Amino acid sequence: MKKKFYIALGGSVVFILLNSIALKYEFFYVPLISAVAVILYLLFFRIDMLIYLMAFVTPLSIEFDNAKYNIGLSIPAEIIMLLLTLLFFVRLLYDVRLERKIVLHPISILIYIYLAWMLITSITSQLPLVSFKFLASKIWFITACYFCVIQLIKNDFKRIIVFINCYAFSLGVVIVMTTIKSAALGFSEHGMHWIMSPYYNDHTAYGAAIAFFIPLIVALFAVNGKTIRKKLYYLLLIAILMTGLILSYCRAAWLSILIAFAVYIVIKMRIKLSWLIIGLTIVGSTLYYFSDDILYKMGRNSQDSSGKLIEHLQSMSNIKTDASNVERLNRWVAAFGMIEDRPILGWGPGTYQFEYAGYQKGKYKTIISTNFGTGGNAHSEFIGPCAEMGFPGAIIVIILMITVFIVGIKAYIRTTEKIPKTLSLFAVIALISYYIHGIMNNFLDTDKLSLPFWSAIAIIVVVDVMNKDEMM
Repeated sequence: MKKKFYIALGGSVVFILLNSIALKYEFFYVPLISAVAVILYLLFFRIDMLIYLMAFVTPLSIEFDNAKYNIGLSIPAEIIMLLLTLLFFVRLLYDVRLERKIVLHPISILIYIYLAWMLITSITSQLPLVSFKFLASKIWFITACYFCVIQLIKNDFKRIIVFINCYAFSLGVVIVMTTIKSAALGFSEHGMHWIMSPYYNDHTAYGAAIAFFIPLIVALFAVNGKTIRKKLYYLLLIAILMTGLILSYCRAAWLSILIAFAVYIVIKMRIKLSWLIIGLTIVGSTLYYFSDDILYKMGRNSQDSSGKLIEHLQSMSNIKTDASNVERLNRWVAAFGMIEDRPILGWGPGTYQFEYAGYQKGKYKTIISTNFGTGGNAHSEFIGPCAEMGFPGAIIVIILMITVFIVGIKAYIRTTEKIPKTLSLFAVIALISYYIHGIMNNFLDTDKLSLPFWSAIAIIVVVDVMNKDEMM
């Protein structure tokens, strides 16, 4: 055993040294070939390690765009996701058997419906090539991050702890690097909009990822912090994540994490659903009754985004001069115009950014508005799908999210084992943070947020299936 260990250690040292020397002298093909060799080895002999590697490299992956071939990929994360997807479908033909309870789980069925409707709207799309590319990326996101993760953890649930740690550790590294760069700029709020690049394309995606992982690392502290060393590691990681969240200057992320933990308190206090519905109805009715006064106040708020936290929070309700807020309204108004013209089939998955320019209203345009399809998406996980896939597409997304929440809560209530119980609850809380964030932004077309989103759903499905097996 020791002999094998020393051989492996020596080989690893030589491998790292050779690639380091190649990088120093700019022989880039050597590390490229090495990376391909490692990934292929893992693909055929250690799928579990490749899935862990996928989680580890996702926060560190860099967007690669080739205008000549009209290709955009996050390297190496999406390459690994694509390879896992291809292998998954190939192995389905001869040795991998998905359990009936997973294949026919209500969440899995809703995912099939979601992809089927995306296929239909890709056929009817205004830009079919764009839509089919979007559909292809969605398939490898879901296959690699949902079905492959289910296969990873269904027989050994503790593997999910390693998986979460892989992403969280890399995210922590990105936060540390970003914070150091930000410190060099004097923690300027303006710099925080771009300083996390090339790893995250802007501060909102960065903040959303951090907000998603704070509940999950809190859960790991509770279930896996059994030694002083582990406790210190998780406490340090939570501190890094909280620092990153604050310095992200992402107001949607701040709001989402607060609401997510409010939901956690509601669940732990076992407040009846009927009371919650009554409370939300009262709040909604009050907001509607005073809507004119609220809009008047918001219209008079001239506090722009600021490097000072209090002023930055105050700017959340500024729909008069804050460019970020007004531009979001601009995208939503454009989306509503697109929905009005094509309410059933939409314009096609992934087409919003190429089609919304003509629907912009002059009074909502800002200094960051664009007519060239370079300004991103609809800034909403609900409005965007409605514009691209019609009302049926938006309804499917909403039903999927509600079903995940209900199944997750039921899985938490029914489970008696500590690790599945805790992780199913905090997976729900993490998803709630993204649901809230999804009202104002959308990132499920990227690997950075698709991986945690679909993996959290995989956790809930596995725990639910485990409960059903115990009941039989």
